[in-house]
Amino acid sequence: MKPWTWVLAVTLLLMAAGGVDTRAQEAAAEEAATQDAVAEAEAQLAAGDADAAVKALETAADLPGEVGGRAALRLGVLRESRGELDNAIDAYTTAAGKLEGAAKGEALGRMAVVQGTRGMAEAVASAEAAAAADPDGLWPTIAMSFRDVHQGEVEEGVTLARKAVDAGGGAAAQGALGHALQAHGDPAGAEAAYRAAMAADEALLGPVVGLASVLRTSGRAAEAEPLLAGVIEASPGAVEAYKEMARVKIDLNRAQEALGDASIAAAMAENDPEAQALVLEVKVARALQELRGGNVALAEQDLTQLREENPESPEVRLGLARAQLERGDTDAAIVELTKATELAPENAEAHYELGNVQLRKKSDPAAAVSPLEKASSLDPGNATYLTAYGTALVGAQQFDKAVEPLTTATALPGYESAEGFFSLGQAQVQLKKYNDAVPILEKAATLAPDAAPIWATLGWAYFGLKDADNFKRAAGKAKSLGYNEPTLLQYLGRVEGGEAIK
Repeated sequence: MKPWTWVLAVTLLLMAAGGVDTRAQEAAAEEAATQDAVAEAEAQLAAGDADAAVKALETAADLPGEVGGRAALRLGVLRESRGELDNAIDAYTTAAGKLEGAAKGEALGRMAVVQGTRGMAEAVASAEAAAAADPDGLWPTIAMSFRDVHQGEVEEGVTLARKAVDAGGGAAAQGALGHALQAHGDPAGAEAAYRAAMAADEALLGPVVGLASVLRTSGRAAEAEPLLAGVIEASPGAVEAYKEMARVKIDLNRAQEALGDASIAAAMAENDPEAQALVLEVKVARALQELRGGNVALAEQDLTQLREENPESPEVRLGLARAQLERGDTDAAIVELTKATELAPENAEAHYELGNVQLRKKSDPAAAVSPLEKASSLDPGNATYLTAYGTALVGAQQFDKAVEPLTTATALPGYESAEGFFSLGQAQVQLKKYNDAVPILEKAATLAPDAAPIWATLGWAYFGLKDADNFKRAAGKAKSLGYNEPTLLQYLGRVEGGEAIK
């Protein structure tokens, strides 16, 4: 018999023998036993015997009332650190049933976070129950940050996560902040928060999965794969890791492998619509991989069949539209993309693809403005969406409105798209803001030195500044590249002939 269980048994027997049966004495005995059990578990952990620690805490968690609840809470933390997510959820459930106030809020908050990693819809209700138990508690605040982001209340999620960080929430709070900032369109901030969480507690799984997601969406899928492999090895029940691994493998053009990860996630999270939808997404990716390999007819055939089987899937319609565009059927693609935006009004990619087709394929910037504006509002940190939106506005002669998205895009770290700088320069020239336009267009010309329209627009900017030498340089470069717009060439000839710019 363990020393602490012997203490409890003897104490209770003596109480019974002596005719004493008070709640205070029973509670004291149970409290002493629980403290001994937790101390024993901590000692076993320090000695490297985690299994023995788990057994000690499991026995103590069976005790009634708060003393058993605290042991169950400690057991949940230990289970979670070992990657045993389902067992951790069970322990937190036990703890929440026995505890009150702040301790109950902590148990429910921790459970909500683990349920999120496990891909369980119950995470939302657990977070709300945690907040009800302890409205200002640290763990309820962390859990509610995740809940708010899940519900689309991203600003509120960021605010709560920052509050948790400021309150000393450590790794878990940093993980919540990374999650909120990622949803807010701040990948750099999200990456920093996730890395801070991992540095503070390398056993936490959520921040690792979150970092992998940021790496993937930043074009660094190869860096994300080993991180996710480590999570899956440590915790085979981490549904979110399997889901993200499937997406990573899609980006790495290994859709057939991705199908296995997506299928595992769907099997483990039967009530998670995202996991179920991911299987279909991978099948679409597999067809698109065929498309990239030149098998246009086969890809379109597979995607058409998927659409017939899943008419309400925006991802299938997006994929089919790409196949139709590859075949040159722009009008059919517009039909599919329009339907995709109707089925998924919050799908930024669907709106972008529809606007991009209108802009690039149909040469109708006015028609492109609305879907591209929607895409940019849904994903405000996406440079591609912002650039296309600004370019469409310029094409639609909405120059004032174009300046903001294009300025935002070109200011993003690492931005190197000549189109964005060119479109912004065009808008500034049309607004007669020549001093603003010149450095922007010079940057565009550096990025695309053989683009005659850029040099021509730069020429007009210098013309507006009455800078004859630079006008001749820029307009002359445009002419040498084949630019033949009569008005520019006429003015170039006159200035080269010695006429002053008035």
